[in-house]
Amino acid sequence: MKKSFIRPLLVWAFTIFSATIVTAQTSNPTINIQGTLKDASGKSVDNGNYQVTFRLYSAETGGSVVWQELAQVEANGGIYSYNLGSATPLTSTVFGSTVYMSLEFNGFELTPRTELTYAPYAFASTIAQTAACSGVPGDIKYSILNPTDFATVNGDCWVPMNGAALSSSSTLRMITGRTNVPDGSGLFIQGQEFSGGQNNDSGRTPSSPIATLQNDEVKNHIHNVASAGQHSHNFVEYVACCGSLSASEAVFEVGGSGGNDALEIIIDRLSVAGNHTHTINATGGNETRSKNLNLWIYICIK
Repeated sequence: MKKSFIRPLLVWAFTIFSATIVTAQTSNPTINIQGTLKDASGKSVDNGNYQVTFRLYSAETGGSVVWQELAQVEANGGIYSYNLGSATPLTSTVFGSTVYMSLEFNGFELTPRTELTYAPYAFASTIAQTAACSGVPGDIKYSILNPTDFATVNGDCWVPMNGAALSSSSTLRMITGRTNVPDGSGLFIQGQEFSGGQNNDSGRTPSSPIATLQNDEVKNHIHNVASAGQHSHNFVEYVACCGSLSASEAVFEVGGSGGNDALEIIIDRLSVAGNHTHTINATGGNETRSKNLNLWIYICIK
């Protein structure tokens, strides 16, 4: 006698409750749904926890999966309640067009798929209403907002200028040919030299590549010393007799007009000019900079 296996019948429904929709004010917005699980005979499944997979598709049949989440749901009398987005974040891009929901349980996926109606899109609108891209490729903005908060209000087309790789689909890459975002970490931004301009930057010309690093440099200058430092040293010797004098010596007699009975004072002048060096000690920090305020720098890549 052959054993027969009955494919379980999964009956489910979901209801969107506006009171349980969590908006963009949280870091992980969710949508609450309720459903009913029944077996092949139409009887509600036993109370307990069940592993299911929720999926959102771009079409009623076929299409592609735009979002999915593996979840544990607790059924009580066959009824379960679950917050979509609890494990896999929901983003506004998921609801960019009509989506269709399905559920997989015990290896079988429910058909037909169910179209999500207005409430989820209203929810998505709440997320996205301030998240439309606020710039064009190549725009740069300064901000005190961190990357997550900045993208929330300016759109996900903005990224920090941190040298990260640009995707091949990035409009900025397609326009400029750049494979990476410029790295502005800790750098001042300086205007490009224009033809016929003031030539304020002697290290660049109007043909210098845009968004390239210029190393730090201190302008050539001179430290002056107040005096030249050349001088003579004189010292005095007391001797008992005059002896013979050199050209660099002078003699003064005390108590006589010369000879052995005179005490003579000889001033011996140094024959060298006394050249020497002055040591100028270095002071300051590790770089030349003016007073500044650090801000996030973002660039639009869409």
